[in-house]
Amino acid sequence: MANSHTSKADLRSLVRTLEPQLIAWRRDLHQHPESSFTEYRTASLIAQHLQTLGYAVTMGAQAQRGQARLWVPDAQHSTAARQWALAQGANPALVQRMGNGLTGLWADLVCPNDNYDGTDCCEEYPLVALRFDMDALELPEAASQTHRPAREAFASCRAGLMHACGHDGHVAVGLGLASLLAQLRPLLRGTVRLIFQPAEEGGIGAHPMELAGALHGVDYLIGMHLGIQAEHTGDVVCGTDCFLATTTFEITFTGSPAHAGMAPQEGKNALLAATTAVQNIHAITRHGDGVSRINIGQLRSGDAPNIIPPQAWLCGETRGISTAINDFMMGEVERMAHAAAQMWGCECSIRRIGECPSAASSTKLTDRVQSIAKSMGLFRNIRHTAHFWASEDFTWLMNAVQKTGGQAVFLQVGAKRSAGHHTSYFDFDEQALCPALELLARVTLSTLNAQGIV
Repeated sequence: MANSHTSKADLRSLVRTLEPQLIAWRRDLHQHPESSFTEYRTASLIAQHLQTLGYAVTMGAQAQRGQARLWVPDAQHSTAARQWALAQGANPALVQRMGNGLTGLWADLVCPNDNYDGTDCCEEYPLVALRFDMDALELPEAASQTHRPAREAFASCRAGLMHACGHDGHVAVGLGLASLLAQLRPLLRGTVRLIFQPAEEGGIGAHPMELAGALHGVDYLIGMHLGIQAEHTGDVVCGTDCFLATTTFEITFTGSPAHAGMAPQEGKNALLAATTAVQNIHAITRHGDGVSRINIGQLRSGDAPNIIPPQAWLCGETRGISTAINDFMMGEVERMAHAAAQMWGCECSIRRIGECPSAASSTKLTDRVQSIAKSMGLFRNIRHTAHFWASEDFTWLMNAVQKTGGQAVFLQVGAKRSAGHHTSYFDFDEQALCPALELLARVTLSTLNAQGIV
């Protein structure tokens, strides 16, 4: 149990005692991956653990605004995912609360002060929130014995799904932090909120949680990722900026079928409309005010070589260093798509299926992370800030906190990787879990004025 004499060395010892459990959690989650808005088993295990520790858990329809989701799995897919989760040990009562993909949750731990109920937000009693993403990727995991998860029997048990970005490690660290802070509760002067977010990979999970109140009253917000630009175990990036705003979109072109040899004049070729759009979308003028990106990553069409294709579908993304630049890029995408459809006598419909704003870490909170990282003696390479040049839907949460005068930071904890993120051979050094946990714990305790331990 924690007391007023808990020391820095005691904290490290407490973290190290959790290491076997961190690895066990990580490997269990790695073996049981769940994709966006189907994280039923993962969320169930998290909620059950947090309730046992005495956290107040908010989940289901109270934790995310369902109608604000830009994409949801169809009913058949969601039902199959729930059934699989229950067969793999998910708590039925908790799964029932998640409905159709409402898998996000947050949990509050309030300081044991009779005069403080967690509702006031002020300097003396701040509210610190930390976010951990839960979703896996729709990617088959390598089965080769050169791949450690396969060799040591904790590879994905689900065909076509794997944790290829480290979110299994993020959840493990979040569960470890929940356990650690529950032990240190007498030292807290304020409230800790642990946010477990679904559907990060598509940029669709954070905003519905923000709209449901996940950031209400939050003074400090911390996000963490293993690896990325902290490539080696022992590295740490204390803050991240240059998050690119992004929009993911799909476009459907509809034309008319016809016999390609006998009556081609009767057809309206949706594939030609789509390919015309692809060429012109990639030729969109870049913006003079800053960095922009464009990519078409998927294109599907056609039934046979002798049939004029009546439909075509493509999916792509825009990005920009600012939300305004990304909006410009997306506006041009829409203009090009409609022009290409008109050129070939087709119709088109455009749907946005993911979106994130731009953001940057707060300097003062980044400074605090750096100071604490230096004091720990665990990290060899400490960088104050890195330019991200990519997108993360944590930016929805960052912006929400910063707009109300709070501070937000996204840090990266080094973890040696066996392969790149989002690849079938991805794995990371589990020796990174304890340093990540200790750093998050020390930053949280420092922010909550836990004297004598940070």
